[in-house]
Amino acid sequence: MKILAKSVLLSSLLIVSANAGKNVVPATSEPVAVPTPYVPFGLYLGAGLNYSHGKCQCAGLTCSDGTSCGNVHKNDVYGFNLKAGYMFNNYIGVEAKYIYAPWKGFDIKHYGLYLRPNYPITDKLDIYALLGYGKTECQISNENYKHFGWGVGAEYLFGKKIENKKKGFGVYVEYLRPLKKSGNKKITIDMVNAGVSYSF
Repeated sequence: MKILAKSVLLSSLLIVSANAGKNVVPATSEPVAVPTPYVPFGLYLGAGLNYSHGKCQCAGLTCSDGTSCGNVHKNDVYGFNLKAGYMFNNYIGVEAKYIYAPWKGFDIKHYGLYLRPNYPITDKLDIYALLGYGKTECQISNENYKHFGWGVGAEYLFGKKIENKKKGFGVYVEYLRPLKKSGNKKITIDMVNAGVSYSF
């Protein structure tokens, strides 16, 4: 009788063990996503050529070349542009510029600091705007001006993006208006910059 009872108990334990875990309901909650740490986009540098078109109209003053007032003076000059910037993320950065155009006419120099809103069209192509403030030395009027400036541009990356961050060489082209002044001397300067950039 004892042997029979032990056999029944042992059989029951085996059946319970065999069915263990079959009626467990799996968890319905989804895994919590771990946020990606913030990665700054970093520094970039650029250098290239510049074309500048300056226009000065004097009113009530004698212009730098001694001609009569009221004349419109236009001049096209060529030079180079340098820039250094930092992208905080894919959509915003800051950029410092130095432009010097001494060839074929009146010298033009420009130093500026710009906010750079940026929009990636593809992994290779970005378009951007430039909004900032700078100093422009304009020999066409023999004066220096501090003024709001703006521009638009596009940049194509030859390198690749690593974790959505630019890396390597690219090329850029941009239009910049660093100065438009009204008053006794109405002065407008338009620039086109093109060159090679490198993102670290």
